[in-house]
Amino acid sequence: MASVESAASTARAPILVLDKLDKRFGATHALKSVDLTFEQGEIHAIVGENGAGKSTLIKVLTAVHPRTAGDVYWNGKSVPLATPQESIGLGINAVHQEVVLCPHLTVAANIFLGDEEMRAGLLDKRRMERDAQKLLNELGFALPADAILSSLTIGQQQLVATARAERRGAKFLIFDEPTAYLTRQEAAALFKLIRQLKARGVTIVYISHRLEEVFELCDRVSVLRDGALVATRKVSETNETELIALMINRSIEQIYHKDEVPIGETIIETAALTGPGFQDVSIRVREGEIVGLYGLIGAGRSEFVQSVFGRHPATGGRIVWRGRDVTIRTERQAMNLGIALSPESRRDQGLCLNLGVGLNINLPIFKLLSVGPLINVARESAAADKQIRDVQIKTASRAAPVTSLSGGNQQKVVIGKWLNHGAKLFIFDEPTVGVDVGTKAEIYRLLGSLLKQGAGIVMVSSYLPEVYELADTLHVFRAGRLVATHGRKDASHEEILTEAIGV
Repeated sequence: MASVESAASTARAPILVLDKLDKRFGATHALKSVDLTFEQGEIHAIVGENGAGKSTLIKVLTAVHPRTAGDVYWNGKSVPLATPQESIGLGINAVHQEVVLCPHLTVAANIFLGDEEMRAGLLDKRRMERDAQKLLNELGFALPADAILSSLTIGQQQLVATARAERRGAKFLIFDEPTAYLTRQEAAALFKLIRQLKARGVTIVYISHRLEEVFELCDRVSVLRDGALVATRKVSETNETELIALMINRSIEQIYHKDEVPIGETIIETAALTGPGFQDVSIRVREGEIVGLYGLIGAGRSEFVQSVFGRHPATGGRIVWRGRDVTIRTERQAMNLGIALSPESRRDQGLCLNLGVGLNINLPIFKLLSVGPLINVARESAAADKQIRDVQIKTASRAAPVTSLSGGNQQKVVIGKWLNHGAKLFIFDEPTVGVDVGTKAEIYRLLGSLLKQGAGIVMVSSYLPEVYELADTLHVFRAGRLVATHGRKDASHEEILTEAIGV
């Protein structure tokens, strides 16, 4: 590594160099001899499909997993990265897509976690709350330091994790899908902070499936595929088409491809439905139709669909199912009618993380797989294996824990379990959040197969291109109300965004 040592003496020395970095998990070769250089004060994007090795790279750099082979050089010197404490001590921190903080503690306690302020041998909670609030205000994050973390949205919790990393004095900060759950305003505040950190010489590693953010924010971009580094480009010298081709090694003629499916009978209607977080919402969903619900996070879309699913029962209005008025006050009632919900947070609401892939897939249909109190093991295995094949879930076996899967494959498990259920109305809340373009195309293919079987789909998304391209009918939410309705592509992106923001 003479080149690294000589580079260390120059003003533009790289802060971190990976030399033939390798990581194996048994027979799985997760990282394959990766050579990668990160420069001080740059924003370096890492992109690739789910399972390409991005998460493994993060865990090796933060010393969650030891590397199998290769060397890591920090400021020109070889470092073992044997423990997370060593990485943190160097200044390497990560803000993960799935927040790994303590939900029962306050925002301030989480920011100071592991480095609490003391007074006379006791926790100085007032001082921590005061200092945490000052930090949050300086970062532009409109969050209360005394709030319990679990009371915040997932996006707000990510901002708390960012504030915690900032307080630690990070020199090398990794963001993993940081805007997946952020509102427009929160994302703007985060981007402002990232640019400020860059100006102070902090190196940012930015991992995102939203390529438009890569081109807006980053200096260089590296592409991982099947655990190998396939290219590094200056952002100014590449484009989205090239990056997609490098990521998936095959052509996607149309990511948002949607077959024309005849619209059938009405499945469900709501009339002036009102409940916690929304009011006076009237929509209709028909067989073969995708109904999109667009709006900023907190606009009332998720609250509305959770009410339809019986999670938070409506307080007013009507629900008409197949032409007859129904009352849905529990999730079981919704499921018995034929309604399925794939929730916004797959880890918290859509999966049993301690169970295997097959058990998660079969959760809604164990009654159908049982004879009296006993489960028919053969039918259970056959049902799980069929969905694993049909949905193309990449897993070692049906018994593999769902936590061993990539984010995209976890999302496929959530979708696969409801396909097993045989529902007629499928509600997908942020169905492709945190998944790559290749997996998106596969999920859209699955949605298309549901439509052809006569199902109706409600798609909730804060990613406008998704609902714009796929929805037959698009409803725009703002401040808990339905403020506009459009047919397929009969309004511009600018019009829809203006309606959502209210300017």
